[in-house]
Amino acid sequence: MLIEPELLGTGTRLATFVLSGAAIALAAISAPWRVWFEDRERQWVWLVSLGVLVGIWAMKAGFTPGLSLRFLLITTLTLMHGWQLAVIGGAMALAVLNVVGLAAWPSFGADLLCTVIVPAAATVQIHQLVHARLPHNYFIYFFVTVFVGSAVAYNLAGLARVALLATSGSLDAAHVGPEYFAVLPLMSFGEAFVNGMVMAMMVVYRPKWVMSFDDRLYLKKGGSD
Repeated sequence: MLIEPELLGTGTRLATFVLSGAAIALAAISAPWRVWFEDRERQWVWLVSLGVLVGIWAMKAGFTPGLSLRFLLITTLTLMHGWQLAVIGGAMALAVLNVVGLAAWPSFGADLLCTVIVPAAATVQIHQLVHARLPHNYFIYFFVTVFVGSAVAYNLAGLARVALLATSGSLDAAHVGPEYFAVLPLMSFGEAFVNGMVMAMMVVYRPKWVMSFDDRLYLKKGGSD
């Protein structure tokens, strides 16, 4: 879901660089660094997660010229490590793609905003809403927060890209048409399935790796508050 830089206007590139830079700065300031540096295992899990992310993002499906589609897995990264480390890690993974020539530096801000920041923010909001309004139990966490949340986050990421192209006046050049909006929900189902599979394994076998999941809360008898 990376955007070719020629499809973005100069103003759009500048605005997205500023917004993405502000998000990275906020993430760096508010990240739980003390806890993170004291937990060597969590550091390795985060680094491995970034390696997997780079591998997934290196693959793409070009259903629509100008808007390649790929799985994001930002929902998993956010629920496991928090939005701050998800944004910082996503920026690092995207930088690797730029270094190896699979992405373009001029569109780095736009790519980061749509591929990482928008889905991470959506995931956090959905998780907080579900946590506040619905019973605390494993099935609600898995099916609503993870499955539905990742699908919604993926669709919002795709729509954010369309909005940037519309702002730049390049929708026609990108050939965005009905086929893209038909494929996006289908890809979001795949995104939900992949995130759900990964998170299910993490919660079952390594719940301590998932920052957003408290097994004492979600797995207690009755699943009530």
